[in-house]
Amino acid sequence: MKCPNCGQEINEGHLYCDKCGTEINFVPEFDPEVENRIKESLSGVAKQLEDEDAFKTKKLPKIQDDNDEFKKHIPLYIGGVVIFLAAVFSFLFLSGRSSAENLEQQAEKYYVEGNYDKAITTLEKALSETSEDDTATRSGILFKIYGYQHEAGYESDAEKTLLTLSDGNVFDEETVTAAIEDLVNYYEAGKEYQKIHDLVSQTSIEPVKQKYSMFLPEAPSFSMADGEYNEVINVAITTKSDGDIYYTVNGDEPGTNSIKYTDELILEEEGDYDIKAVLINSYGIASDVTSAFYMLENVGPAEPDIMEDSGEYSQATMIVAVCDTGCTIYYTTDGTDPDITSKQYTTPISMPLGDSTFKFVAADEEGRLSEIVEKNYHLSYTKLVSVEQARANIIATLVKLDILLDSTGKVRSEEGHFDYVYDREQDITGSGNYYIFKETHVYNDGTTNETGLLYAVNSHDGKVNRLGYDSSGNFTLINISNR
Repeated sequence: MKCPNCGQEINEGHLYCDKCGTEINFVPEFDPEVENRIKESLSGVAKQLEDEDAFKTKKLPKIQDDNDEFKKHIPLYIGGVVIFLAAVFSFLFLSGRSSAENLEQQAEKYYVEGNYDKAITTLEKALSETSEDDTATRSGILFKIYGYQHEAGYESDAEKTLLTLSDGNVFDEETVTAAIEDLVNYYEAGKEYQKIHDLVSQTSIEPVKQKYSMFLPEAPSFSMADGEYNEVINVAITTKSDGDIYYTVNGDEPGTNSIKYTDELILEEEGDYDIKAVLINSYGIASDVTSAFYMLENVGPAEPDIMEDSGEYSQATMIVAVCDTGCTIYYTTDGTDPDITSKQYTTPISMPLGDSTFKFVAADEEGRLSEIVEKNYHLSYTKLVSVEQARANIIATLVKLDILLDSTGKVRSEEGHFDYVYDREQDITGSGNYYIFKETHVYNDGTTNETGLLYAVNSHDGKVNRLGYDSSGNFTLINISNR
């Protein structure tokens, strides 16, 4: 046997050429000419077996005249043909398989030598000699080709090889997953995020989609179903993905140059709204565009605007409501929905102590109602002034006003002195919590007489007021602290 590289005669038992060192392949290389000869031989045998007279008319020595002897030799003849055919096919299979394996080994040798081009070409030849149905072997060869291409710096070719391996219609899930992971790493290094999106969105492997979900932004959704409305509607645009939402209201395709969504859209003007929205994540990848079409007809007035938000309050507060010109506000405090038969809002409302619920609605001149606005309040005054401090504030204020001469309560031209006796604690609507004191004249002999004057001191800020009543019998406060 001679060396296929330099022609040197190979000594028996040697695995390498003594002259050039080339590895010797003792398994016959696959030769198309050999295949043609084998096919011709097989065709001849098959034709002979198909010939109806082959066993009937051909003269065989010592068999033709003895029918029983003839029958006895037929199985032996056929068995020999079958064995021959099996041997031929085994030879063809092993020759082809050995050829691909030898090519892989030769490619490995070129790779070790640093000859990437020959290594890649040799593997491509091995791939061409591998059956299309042998996907396991083909995927292994393709991954080797990708590795050589990557190390050689042939990034474009390496990308194409991985894209071939990512075909789920050809290769198994494990192979496709590995190919996609390598591609994602490659694209991520180059910040080619849109390619990652396109790649991952096309696969049907759910674990892969979940792993790289950050490259698959979810399209926005609208809180209101599209259709016809005869009232003002608020449309919220939401998504589970991170990023910014952009939208248009005239049917144009949304993008980063469109309106950035920050709060729900209030549609209150009659007309058509063709809204389209898209989410763009931090990778610059855009989701699918979502659209909704709204038609507003015979829309009622805008809802009233309430100045005081729902929440906790610790001091007297007035609730103020405003609405569009030509509209009237109605409200309830018992939890029912207001309409034009409810109490009409005319002036600011004193927030009551404790928990309260207010519902407001606006009505236009045609009687159409707006959306209802509900506010919930809790008012509890913080007491910063004690009863004794409140009493002292009254005396100090009256001394300052020159009504009393000194802190003992003496008054000019009056016998005895005046005292201020605590009566009760009183919540005064719209004003807060107060300590109520009665003014008492104490004579020198110790007798007393109530003067009829009442003083109210705010338990929160200590301000002194005279307490009176209006024509309806409600408390009124007369501030005397700053007189």
